[in-house]
Amino acid sequence: MPTPDTRTTTPATTAGRLPWPRLLAFCAVLTLTGTVLLQATGRFVGFPSLVVVDLTMLAGLLLLVSGGRGRIRSGAVLIGVFSLLNNIHAGLFLAAVTAPAGDPVTFLTCLTTWIGSLLAIPLAVVTSRFPEGAGPAVLRRAVALVLAVATAVAAVLFVTAADDPARPGDLQVTREREGWGLLTDQAGRSFAPARLTAAPGPVTIAVTNTDPLVGVRFLIPELDVRQEVAPGTTARVTFDAPAGSYTLLDDTFLVESSLVVG
Repeated sequence: MPTPDTRTTTPATTAGRLPWPRLLAFCAVLTLTGTVLLQATGRFVGFPSLVVVDLTMLAGLLLLVSGGRGRIRSGAVLIGVFSLLNNIHAGLFLAAVTAPAGDPVTFLTCLTTWIGSLLAIPLAVVTSRFPEGAGPAVLRRAVALVLAVATAVAAVLFVTAADDPARPGDLQVTREREGWGLLTDQAGRSFAPARLTAAPGPVTIAVTNTDPLVGVRFLIPELDVRQEVAPGTTARVTFDAPAGSYTLLDDTFLVESSLVVG
């Protein structure tokens, strides 16, 4: 008489049916909601790139919830690929988590979007392999680890964002943006004032970036001056300026102003 098979699968190896497709759908909703809000409020506008990402995420979400192994796998692939692209797109999420404490709404919106997009990558891999919701239990801990690390990194970057306000005697220039809202990625940006004057010798310029999300690469090419200015912050740069006329440049959007020394 054959011996009954009494082997059991330990919880360390499998967790039975796990809600990977549902978790992936939740991450897709976070990413979709966050990016739409960022664009609609003008915090970050990436037409057509982010619009394509949003439409693809929506298509993947619809495939996930429609059921069926083939559709779930297809939805997981769409969401996974475009989540990866979203994480490397134009430094969006790096800029998001370094947004200053002066704009916590932008920070929280971007943090939610980033975490949803980041978690979607491993979840998409798991869901494409186990569309029925099975899989090793260790994957649950891996997802939790990604969530914890992403939150910790974002929080550290957020609270350590540098801001160096103008001091007496500094020249002051502000990189402004005109026009907010959807489809305004090329909205007018300018320096104010358009012209600065100074005496020859040491010069300090306090550069204020009013954009709540996109940083400024402030340059004076003729003097080899370069200063990064985080979103919503002021940064000061000091240099020696002989007599002459120089170009102030925001290398991010090719915005120009001038400095006349003499």
